[in-house]
Amino acid sequence: MAGDSAMTLSATQIQAIVDATKTPTPEQVRVVEAPRRPLLVVAGAGSGKTETMSMRVLWLLANHPDLTPASILGLTFTRKAAGELGDRLRERIRLLSRELPQLSERLDEDPVTLTYNSFAERIVSEHGMRIGIDPDFSMLSEAGALDLMTQIVEAWPTDLDDDLSPAGVVGRVLHLAGEIAEHGYTVESARQALEGFGRELEIVGDSNNAARELHQANQRRIAFLGPIEAYQRRKREMGLLDFSDQLVLATRIVREVPSVRAALREEFRAVLLDEFQDTSVIQMELLSTLFGDHAVTAVGDPNQAIYGWRGASASSLETFLERFQTGAPEEGQTLTLSTAWRNDVSILDAANRVAEPLREVASYQEGKEQLNAQSPVLVPRPGAGRGVVEIAYPAAYEDALAATVDFVRRVRAQPVTDGKRRTVAVLSRRRKDFPLIDAALREAGIPTEIVGLGGLLDQPAVQDVRAALELGYDVAASPWLARLLAGIDLGAADLMALGDWARVLARREGASSHQAVLLDAVDDPPAPGWADKGRPAISEEAVRRVRLLGERLRLVREGVGRSITEQVERAILIMGTLDDVIADPLSMGGRAALDEFIAVAAAYEKETPGASLGSFLAYLRLADEREDGLDAPLGEPDPKAVQILTVHGSKGLEWDGVVVFGLSDGVFPSHNKRTSVEWTDDVPPANAWLTDSGALPHPLRGDCGDLPPFVPVVEGSRTASAAYDKWATQVYKPSVGVYAEREERRLAYVAMTRARSAQLLVGSWTSDFNMKVAHPSRYLMEASAELFGHTPQPKQGTAGAVEDRGVWGSGAWRDLGVEPAVGEGACLISPIPGEEEREALSARAPSGT
Repeated sequence: MAGDSAMTLSATQIQAIVDATKTPTPEQVRVVEAPRRPLLVVAGAGSGKTETMSMRVLWLLANHPDLTPASILGLTFTRKAAGELGDRLRERIRLLSRELPQLSERLDEDPVTLTYNSFAERIVSEHGMRIGIDPDFSMLSEAGALDLMTQIVEAWPTDLDDDLSPAGVVGRVLHLAGEIAEHGYTVESARQALEGFGRELEIVGDSNNAARELHQANQRRIAFLGPIEAYQRRKREMGLLDFSDQLVLATRIVREVPSVRAALREEFRAVLLDEFQDTSVIQMELLSTLFGDHAVTAVGDPNQAIYGWRGASASSLETFLERFQTGAPEEGQTLTLSTAWRNDVSILDAANRVAEPLREVASYQEGKEQLNAQSPVLVPRPGAGRGVVEIAYPAAYEDALAATVDFVRRVRAQPVTDGKRRTVAVLSRRRKDFPLIDAALREAGIPTEIVGLGGLLDQPAVQDVRAALELGYDVAASPWLARLLAGIDLGAADLMALGDWARVLARREGASSHQAVLLDAVDDPPAPGWADKGRPAISEEAVRRVRLLGERLRLVREGVGRSITEQVERAILIMGTLDDVIADPLSMGGRAALDEFIAVAAAYEKETPGASLGSFLAYLRLADEREDGLDAPLGEPDPKAVQILTVHGSKGLEWDGVVVFGLSDGVFPSHNKRTSVEWTDDVPPANAWLTDSGALPHPLRGDCGDLPPFVPVVEGSRTASAAYDKWATQVYKPSVGVYAEREERRLAYVAMTRARSAQLLVGSWTSDFNMKVAHPSRYLMEASAELFGHTPQPKQGTAGAVEDRGVWGSGAWRDLGVEPAVGEGACLISPIPGEEEREALSARAPSGT
């Protein structure tokens, strides 16, 4: 390729210049010194990809005189990652320039590091006029998109989905709009494709529920195109673009305007594409159109492809060379990084075992013999420690929490050499575990921090303020009033009397339910001692507390019409929430949570034209409904606190010790089967897009070739619908279940590669919040089999022994006669509890379980 020259400095020499304490591995040398052509680097978790990429940039700059730092483009997914990559490259380039002064003049520039969306935005802003796009557009944030779509859906003249809440409809319509754009459709081409697909579905008939649900979901998708079209029109009228628009328009520009494509290729002569496994179909189209047959290095790990729900393509890494290279790939165009610099040995062994099935072709990929981009089996770094993995699966959810507290306490107590406390995180597949994990740690005196907007909304102080705001906006929001009433510590008799008073008011006002006038009862409580026909009387202290609550809520309502941020700040002041968290010794992090909530409100108001309290509360309700949460401007983590976050939120992060919480079947892996399955059973089937009106049908996706094939059978039964139902039940849904479980397995791999030296894998038989029995997760059991050489079968009575102690302490393993089989780890899986024991455990369960 033009610009190549004889190599003058090796990767090892350059490493010695910038950091003589390190020596590159043979794999790193091959990556760093690879020729300037399309290159795929499959890099396992913690394998030093960022360091290796920075060394590749230095090698390219040192050995190719036509390159300058400004001609290097690095793309990744988050602003934080782009900033960190830019900082590292600038630092290393300065070191190289200082040690090689003959290069200093050429190196006196900065590389360009951007997010994928920022790069698309730059193309549109600089070249949009070439396809008739006004460059003076404004970006529509996720919050702004939600607000705009909420306005459209609420004003829509017909019902879009009777089975969903308004927030649920908005979420599905927005998700479908995103998928339409991510897979290269316009609204009109999507309508043609969906209507055509609907005609193809006519062969299955509609004589049973399975067939009717299939048709209904597609009809709703077509109905959703109306609001999506209105949404696109409103954006154009307001001069707004969202993230999907950027990608679609940037792709149009580079495809339709050859001079733009040529100019960008000349400007950026070497390109790094980070986290490539998370790119979507439209991003692949943009980048391959622009940088095909160019000096592009794509780095990614198929085992960490966890954003399929967000539009990431199932085939990005698999098809990279096919899309970026003209002609057959040559040897050396796919390289690997397999040394795990983060994890100690036992942690790595468990993660490798869980990832093993991901290195095989999926059962639904008929005709495919091997993967093009297979993630390597990670090997430990030189001198890696043994590490500690503990596995706990007690009978009671409460004991799973106690095991978590005990593990965190022991990790934090370990001696350190750098004067810093050991870092610890608790990762959970679902957010509803957060408050209970948080409370258990705080009660043990351990500072905590719930990370992310979803976690922020679970903080008790934030929930109290939000309850006041909800009631300020909608006086009928009785569930929020119930929360505030619970917070003023009324006795059972007082609560009964207040409910009786609400019923009296309801009869007077002709209301259909006393819940509808509960706020009236708080605004105007009865006199002390009032009782209804022999029922309990309300006490004087209860009346005082209720009256104070009513006065505070009236003041909050009077603030409606002010800015959102001001209303949030007023609610905090009026409700006395800040005073409460300062006075409560167990409310660590409460003040910071309130500050973050104010920041979220301010950011929402800034990014959302015409923002109102109602739209802000709708935004928060959507965040409640999504396990992954919504993007929010949350601050830097507190290094002294234990972080509590979702597994999705942990990607790219690491800690000394990690708890992977909730490893119960049905929770992690998550599935919708009513009963839990054992780890050796087939994975449960899944409906996925068949009944999800917010998802583009798999046959219409740009990556459909890597998804389970949808070829319905409509013969061989009494009716076409019956034949389809049989085929879907026996063939297709199980295949989709396998696809869904592989997504969960990748998520488990991410979770199990975050710890440096200590890890606890924990769940419980009664983890399903309704005391149903849940079998141990297949990921927990696979790790157990790998590390301990067998599947542990504890003696009868083990669970009873735990219950008798009443606490899961550091002596649990010793007390129960369980000895670690490998290193310093330990494994205890209690026997499945019977019905009587489950009833006893239910009485012990913490609030909310």
